[in-house]
Amino acid sequence: MKSILFSLVFFCSSLFIANLSQANVISIHTDNLTDLHAFEAHNIKDNLSVETNLFALKKQLANIKFEYMTTKRSLALMDETKNICVVNKVKNQARLEKFLFSQPVNLFLSRRLYQTTDKAPLKDHLLKNDGVNLNDIFTHKKRAKLLISSQISYGDALDKQISLIPSNNKLIRHSAEQDSGVLGMFIKKRAEFALLYPHQIFDTSPKVEARSYAISSISPYILGHLMCTKNNVSKAFLKNIDAHLLTQSSLNELLNIHLKNVNPIDKQVVESLFQKALF
Repeated sequence: MKSILFSLVFFCSSLFIANLSQANVISIHTDNLTDLHAFEAHNIKDNLSVETNLFALKKQLANIKFEYMTTKRSLALMDETKNICVVNKVKNQARLEKFLFSQPVNLFLSRRLYQTTDKAPLKDHLLKNDGVNLNDIFTHKKRAKLLISSQISYGDALDKQISLIPSNNKLIRHSAEQDSGVLGMFIKKRAEFALLYPHQIFDTSPKVEARSYAISSISPYILGHLMCTKNNVSKAFLKNIDAHLLTQSSLNELLNIHLKNVNPIDKQVVESLFQKALF
């Protein structure tokens, strides 16, 4: 009888410990299947996002699991207070009210407006010193389409400009893998315009044939963070992540990762912006 009781107590204790351990595991979500495989294999070759995020997570790998998930599904699970962090998310006011954010993991040169070269360049009156205004463009080009994703925030300033564009000028992509998906559609000329990061089109195959324009009233860079469910488990997790990211040696390493993954012509400006934003 004593042995049966001991076995039962041992089993219940083990189950409790296992459940407790599982409860503290953080699911790291990406909606890019290629990135998921790279995360799982720790393959950092030619992938800025994977290398920077693996660097941020390097001291927490025992406490995480990587999962492929659309942003829409991730947000639904986060509403259920599941222990989830999504990579490469931009802070905006609405998100700050609902989620926790890590220190910056990525610095990207801000999105530019790209136009297919089979269309005429924008007229001079649409070009301002600080860049183009999206609403002005589509006021004059009533049949033109802008490719955007419904899965992401482009940042408060750019989201505001996008909101003012008439719906008939928007070609909205709802599927996952938004960056590669939008880029693929743009290469196939599904729309005249797209909002893309400069690093997205660097050394792509096939080569992107497009001209680009800076966009007025937005920051020259945008920061990507781990965006996590607002609960005590995520709060403790992010505290450890931030302690790692904020050391001088980590900041230096993070800068070096960025510099080796950008177009050489952008290295000087990326380093300058990185020093301004993160150091």
